[in-house]
Amino acid sequence: MHLSYNLNFVALSVLMAIIGSYAVLAFLPSFTQKENDARFTALIMGILMGLTIWTMHFIGMKAFTTTEEIYYDIFITILSILPAALGSGVAFSLLISKTMKPPSKKRLLISSLILASSISLMHYTGMAAMMMHARISYNYFLVILSIVVAFSASYLSLTYFLNLNFLRQVLRQSRIEKHGKIFPAVLMGFTISLMHYIGMMSTNFIPDSTLSKSGELLLNEYHTYALAFYCAFMLILTSLFVSVTVGLQSYVEK
Repeated sequence: MHLSYNLNFVALSVLMAIIGSYAVLAFLPSFTQKENDARFTALIMGILMGLTIWTMHFIGMKAFTTTEEIYYDIFITILSILPAALGSGVAFSLLISKTMKPPSKKRLLISSLILASSISLMHYTGMAAMMMHARISYNYFLVILSIVVAFSASYLSLTYFLNLNFLRQVLRQSRIEKHGKIFPAVLMGFTISLMHYIGMMSTNFIPDSTLSKSGELLLNEYHTYALAFYCAFMLILTSLFVSVTVGLQSYVEK
């Protein structure tokens, strides 16, 4: 089976990961807020991070092309959103303690593990949604490597989560504007994308005409294009809303 990638969609998937990561980093709650407010904001931003990861994954899947026509089970596709969104939300909210002090390294590692598990579960659940006349097998070394990369991405994002909150006052005093978040957002976006494409490298498709791809709730090629662009549009729109909100908040505080 001939496999290839549409580089335009690959670039778009990486761009979505960067944009979503920037939006999350730009709107992380201050640990000087009330605990309940900080937890709620962290939960919302965690969900945004989860949706960022899912959008990057889905557009990345659309970049994958083969001679075999691929459909996606709509139920499993939607289901794959849940571990990414919920896991990210829980991971971020766990970092906020009742004392509003920096969490311990142990707590950071636990949060990173939760986030990495949710990213990996989302990816391989999304892979299970693929319907075609082929069986999927995995190179387990690359599967493990993709999970390690997911953990690294999780630890990286949560570490910046802490740094950008506890050094908030320092950043203001040194007049470092929001553009200082661009580098970590780009790094985080590339890391998340790397996990996805290593996961794809671990996948082998073995033609099998006995397998059925019939079903009542399947996404065809046109549906997947529409969904991919819709996800990209909504993520950009949400990110712009977050950026405007942060800008207005900074203006009011001045």
